[in-house]
Formats: sequence, C-alpha cells, structure tokens
Amino acid sequence: MSVHATVAVTPREFVLGRTLTVAGDARIELEQVIPLAGRFAPYLTVTAADPATVCDLVAAEPAVTDVETVHRGADEWVLCVRWEEHHSPLLAALADADAACIEAVATHGTWHLTLRFHSHEELADCYHRCAERGVRLTVERVRDGSGGGGSADSHALTSAQEEALATAYESGYFAVPRGVTLAELAERLGISDTAASQRLRRGMRNLLADSFAADGVDR
Repeated sequence: MSVHATVAVTPREFVLGRTLTVAGDARIELEQVIPLAGRFAPYLTVTAADPATVCDLVAAEPAVTDVETVHRGADEWVLCVRWEEHHSPLLAALADADAACIEAVATHGTWHLTLRFHSHEELADCYHRCAERGVRLTVERVRDGSGGGGSADSHALTSAQEEALATAYESGYFAVPRGVTLAELAERLGISDTAASQRLRRGMRNLLADSFAADGVDR
C-alpha cells in the first residue's frame, strides 16, 4: 500500500536557502504541476507582508536564472521561476526511492514536503539514504496513501490547512467567545482573510471526512 509522509527539511537541503534565511516569516509554496521537459517547480506562490522584497530575494538566488511575476495581490504574489539544472542530495535520495512530491510549503524558514511512496519500506529506505548523504530529514506525519492523495477529493490535510487549524485552535478561534477574530488569525498566518477562511473550511471538511470514514459513515 502506498504511503504519504510529511517531512521537514532546512532550506539549504532543498531550495531558496538564502531567501528563507532572510525572510523566514514568508510563506512560499511550490505549485503542483505535471512536469514537462524536466522543468523543476516553475511556479511559486509567495505570501508575505512585503512580497516584492521576497520576490527580489528569489530572483537573486544562485539557482534561479529568471523570474516573472504573473500575479500581484496585496500580500500574495505568484512567480514563474526558471532554474538552473538542480541537483541536491535530498532530490537524489527521493529519486532513488521513486518518491513523488505532492506538496512543498516553506513556513517559518522550514520546508514541509508531502511525499508519496509506494510502500512503507521505500519510505524507510529513503530516510536511510538521506542519512547516508548527510541530509537532516524530520518525519512529521505518516499516513496511508489510499484514496488518490493530493487530489481535490483527498481527505488528507495539507500542511497549510494543518497550520491554519493548529494556529486557530491555539489562538482560541474556536472558543466561545472567540479569542481572536478571523482578521487577527489571518494576520498571524501571514495571509489574507479570504485565504484563512478557505483553509479553515477545507481543513475542517477534510477532518470531518476522515472522522466519518473512520466510523464507516459514507458522506
């Protein structure tokens, strides 16, 4: 059975090490695309108080050859990025294990990667390969990958949804009366009110779907 693992790695092990060292409060997400002609992560979504500065940092990365801004919002920009041929011990270990990266989000200066493996054995093999290459990889969560993980119909929480729900809970958003407003919660997450509302709603939907599924209830 396939398995999903969410792992944490430092930026220097993956990409945008300089950017995330300087702008550690920014959130950067690699957009999911079907790879064509070997291109690596062509689109990035940057969420920050000053996205223009973060985008300048991305453009100055040694591995980045060109950056084009395709969307500008108040606190969220979408970039089209062209990279030099990218090699790293982490990517080599993932390739050797035949892993697929279905989500990559950087928050608070750390990359959180959701990886899909064909089996638990391949996950363990990848972990040992990373250790042999000196890559520090922290496994945060492991779950069975049945149900087409990563699709719109998957019940698995994304790392963004998990972060939003955890922050909301810890801040008292679900308390009566509420400890924070939606606007205050969005500010803590570094995103817009609309994005915060969507992440909470989708995260709660996925949690409820998992709960009903565990109880054998068809929804």
